[in-house]
Amino acid sequence: MSKKPRNFSSDPNRPSFLEELYQGRFRWDLIRDFPVQDVQDRAEGDRLVEQLNVLLRERIDPTAVDRDRQLPEGFLAELATRGYFRLQADRSVGGHELSHYNTFRVVVAAASWSTPVALSIAIENALGASAFLSVVPEGPLRELLRAHVARGGLSASADSEPQGAANQRRATTATRVETAEAYLLNGQKVFVGHAPVAELVSVSATVRDNGQERVQMFFVRTDSPGVTAGQWHEYMGIKGFPNGWLNFDNVLVPADQMFVERASEHQVRVTPETAKMVARGRLHLIAAPSLAIAKLCVQWARDFVLRREVDGRKLADYQEIQQQLAESLAQTFAIETMSQWCLLPDDQGRQINQRFEQNASKNVSSLLCWDVVDRTMSLLAAEGYETAHSKQQRGAPPVPVERFMRDARNLRISGGVDFQIDNWIARMSILSYYYPEPDHADELAKNEPGRRDFDGAVLTDRNLGHLRWVADEVHRFGATCLELARRNADRASLQENERTLILLTGIARELLVMSLTLARASKMASTGDHSGQDLADVYCVSAGHRIADLRRRLSADAPTHVPSLNAAWLSGTTLDHLTYDAATGSRR
Repeated sequence: MSKKPRNFSSDPNRPSFLEELYQGRFRWDLIRDFPVQDVQDRAEGDRLVEQLNVLLRERIDPTAVDRDRQLPEGFLAELATRGYFRLQADRSVGGHELSHYNTFRVVVAAASWSTPVALSIAIENALGASAFLSVVPEGPLRELLRAHVARGGLSASADSEPQGAANQRRATTATRVETAEAYLLNGQKVFVGHAPVAELVSVSATVRDNGQERVQMFFVRTDSPGVTAGQWHEYMGIKGFPNGWLNFDNVLVPADQMFVERASEHQVRVTPETAKMVARGRLHLIAAPSLAIAKLCVQWARDFVLRREVDGRKLADYQEIQQQLAESLAQTFAIETMSQWCLLPDDQGRQINQRFEQNASKNVSSLLCWDVVDRTMSLLAAEGYETAHSKQQRGAPPVPVERFMRDARNLRISGGVDFQIDNWIARMSILSYYYPEPDHADELAKNEPGRRDFDGAVLTDRNLGHLRWVADEVHRFGATCLELARRNADRASLQENERTLILLTGIARELLVMSLTLARASKMASTGDHSGQDLADVYCVSAGHRIADLRRRLSADAPTHVPSLNAAWLSGTTLDHLTYDAATGSRR
């Protein structure tokens, strides 16, 4: 008999490295055989990537798209016709039957030229009709989706609402119309990718049955009476990506266009199958653009360093410049490593649960990308802050760091703002292993990691030292969580301490990425490629410093005056001097 899942992401029948890490157990045996893409599968990905590169260079001027805030007329239709919006769908509906990782690679290629194009490809393949086609059972809804995908129709996924994306409940409602075998849909959705161009949209809505509420997904044609597509949202970056709001005013939706799923005892904001798709979809929507931007940045940094001097001394000879480049290279390696770990095991049929890592990938990739692009902006100095057009006007290389920095900032927000993602992970995953107290509590409480087995590790002495340190820190992480749980017998009281939860997730994230970079470096070295060793070493040294800082903050006493400080500010009774002389602030 299978064990009961501890949380929404756990699978008692499949182990997870990160799930074990959350419990203070370091499972080297789960990651030592780090996955490598199959040669034949990679060749198939190479073919699609090359075809897309040619198309983008022929049809897209990324600077013009950013300036004009729109893609060329008919370009999305061309992408649909060529099957880029159904990369993993069957060939019977015009798909390419790509693997998860090759789909990711296609999005990376697109993002390295134009982020808006990449997001259009990602939204369709991650959350569009073709993605749902893989999970919807036979019946009228599947036929609807199949017909839509086969004709190359555009689609969207509508979940966020004006009330805020963090709410568990959906304000959009679906009310049963018994006499019509249908539901009446009412509400508004915002930040909907492809809303201005979609013909079919999936909509999350609250359904009330027998006094209970549940969130269900409905598929709605955008030409249905009562559906209104609003103006495009205008963002700081990703100019040209079709994104807007949708209104639903008594929209009659046939009952067979509701995606009926199994019930889940674990409360989530979206339906169970959709939650799985979102977890993996974040790799395409967030990690792929993050990796593309990081790859661009290290290339731009190399070109800049090679052509610049300071008073006759080559920039590459300066120690700090070398350190900055090394950090960016190591972080780019880390983003790629995390992405491979999250997708390749599924492609290869390994019986490993990737859900926890997929949920963590959003912050891993977007935060590391932000570090790289911010560092590149500083390294290139005025040539970074200056727009590509301005550079071109004066004859400097028109490197678009400024544009991609604006695009990268979106990645820390899209899919959930970074600090809140960390809060959710701790609340819904990490704490679930300490309430009730775990069976191995006595082992954790001893604060003695015990014997470590790193069988098969092909690492330098420095990296082997990093591996030992990570294993010890994973045990220490479990002991810390246990101690916190014992000090807070009521789980709700610990959940109120959001800063603690965010710090815990930060520590776990750093330990995860250190572990994976070491595992990948070891796998590469076992095949004769030792290039990963130095990258892993640089990453682990910096990550170790970040963990030390997170631990110091975790053990420090929180300022007791924070609530009163906030109350005073929000009441408007004191502290107004902080806004004196600001155009919108108070006056003396």
